[in-house]
Amino acid sequence: MHSSHQGRKDDRADIPAGDGSVIAECYRQCASKMYAYVCRHAQTSNDAEDLLFEVFLIAMEHEQKLAMMPEDERRAWLWTVARNKIIDYHRRSSRWSMVPLDHLAENIDDEATPDELALQQEEYEHLHAYLKQLPVSQQEVLELRFMAGLRCAEIATILNKNEGAIRTMLSRALNTLRGIYRQ
Repeated sequence: MHSSHQGRKDDRADIPAGDGSVIAECYRQCASKMYAYVCRHAQTSNDAEDLLFEVFLIAMEHEQKLAMMPEDERRAWLWTVARNKIIDYHRRSSRWSMVPLDHLAENIDDEATPDELALQQEEYEHLHAYLKQLPVSQQEVLELRFMAGLRCAEIATILNKNEGAIRTMLSRALNTLRGIYRQ
């Protein structure tokens, strides 16, 4: 899994299109976004790959159960497993405040001047600091919505809350960030 994942943006190529298993379909639908989500929480890309592998290993162990679920419920189940794996990962290791170079390399614009890159980096640092001011639950909702691209209903299932509560949390987090940016 390690060597096949590194540097690849489209993980769907790992599973042949003809493989009609539930796990293969889940992987095609979720792996890319889930990997990006896990990368945000892991210290290294290897750790992120391992966590993603663990998620789909658990999925394989529950394939019959997943096959009976509706697609949205199945996707939410997978994201819940990913979230729990990240929680376990943080319990096992202390979180570093460094950003791995492979994350930075993906965000560098080849056309940007050094001044523009410095301003962009400064803006990222400000945003990161602003996000850290939000409650952890709001940070998580923002991450699942905008980084993982999940809908509010899916986030509600993952976090075991109702959809209205997620929408409220999302709205409050965005309003708080807007207020911070205006200051």
